[in-house]
Amino acid sequence: MVGVRFATALSIPILLLAGRPLRADDSFICPVTKPLESATPAPSSESSGKWFGTEKLWTLVDGRWGTRFHTDLGFEQRKIVWFSSDYDWKKKMPLTITGRRLDGPSAPLIFDFASNAFISGKGSFIVSEVTLPTLGCWEVTGHYKSQELSQDLTFVVKIGP
Repeated sequence: MVGVRFATALSIPILLLAGRPLRADDSFICPVTKPLESATPAPSSESSGKWFGTEKLWTLVDGRWGTRFHTDLGFEQRKIVWFSSDYDWKKKMPLTITGRRLDGPSAPLIFDFASNAFISGKGSFIVSEVTLPTLGCWEVTGHYKSQELSQDLTFVVKIGP
């Protein structure tokens, strides 16, 4: 009888843990990417912002992405803008995005789309959207490949509290 009680006592916490949603490791400190403070590669028409990257590939980062657009698949991150010195909006889309959660288990980032964009006086750029399946600390990589250039840009963001 004692053995049955002991086994039951051990199985209850396991069952309770199994029903909990995937959570971040509370001891993990997310190494969020900081924007460049000098020599930002921002488009000539943009004098300020939270830019990260090089002249070959850069994006706008603020370190914390939102939870406003929550779907069955996760948290959509809309209108992520990317720039490249050799990008031509009239040519085939050269950008894909991958990502992985750093602070716990999760399915990988879902690359929804990237689209050509152009604003007169500002030039061409890429607008993209991804979905992060869970809250947490995410490493995101933009893969840019054109005839003239192949460049990856990786940064870390935190989504959620």
